[in-house]
Amino acid sequence: MDSCAEEFSEDAAAFGYCTACGKTHSLPYGSAQYYARTLLAELEAKGDMLLAVPEGVEGRQELQAQLDSLEGNPRYSMDYLWGKALGQMLGVMVCKKQDGTVGIVRAFSGQYDRIYDIPGWAPPVMNLPRYNAVNAAGSKVVNEYSDRIDSLAAHEKELLQQLKKERKACSRALMDELYALYILGNFKGEKKPLKEVFHSTQGMRTGTADCCAPKLIHYAQENRLIPLGIAEFFYGAENKSQTRQHGKFYEACEEKCQPILGFMLCGLDHNSE
Repeated sequence: MDSCAEEFSEDAAAFGYCTACGKTHSLPYGSAQYYARTLLAELEAKGDMLLAVPEGVEGRQELQAQLDSLEGNPRYSMDYLWGKALGQMLGVMVCKKQDGTVGIVRAFSGQYDRIYDIPGWAPPVMNLPRYNAVNAAGSKVVNEYSDRIDSLAAHEKELLQQLKKERKACSRALMDELYALYILGNFKGEKKPLKEVFHSTQGMRTGTADCCAPKLIHYAQENRLIPLGIAEFFYGAENKSQTRQHGKFYEACEEKCQPILGFMLCGLDHNSE
């Protein structure tokens, strides 16, 4: 297909069950696949993540200046996704601003080579400076336990077991503290901590709320944008489980996204039931 109109789709790309209203809310692909293919081509042509900031993005001039300062840095090369990273999910959201103009926002899942925030891409859901501070302090304590454990002789089994138990408790406490920094919203203006929103019979996995769809939807809410469509595709080498291939589109994941998207999409007029 060679035009935005021809590639328009009402099929649901991101969805989830909302426990508050008892409905499954969804966001269609809309015309987002067209713009996602354009993004794919741009990345392949430029060879890194440092693409020009899209027109209409809040604070575009400042972001572009930050972007220009990073130009040529190999840390942002697309080669990363063809090597040890084994690919990554990228996403595009088509949205309408308050003045009626339509634009796009793009996002990458999780971190890009240990980087959470790249100018021109949707930022993470949590407060990044606070997250880094909490993670650094908590990891320091956990690492101190690891050092003590490594220094003990094998015959000191009772102390080893106790220290390992305490380290595990510290790790869990750190994760709880980090999860508490993720405050999710919906289109009714409601906000709740991640753990209150998550709805699944399975436990919450590391990286929940760090995928493309939550980032894009959160960005829309924070900037008073109305999402019209969303598309996520895989870029790079096939993953180990062989469930993701370069250039292919995938719905929002069942394990980490669908359990929170029901709440996040509540209040938007794209209900699937």
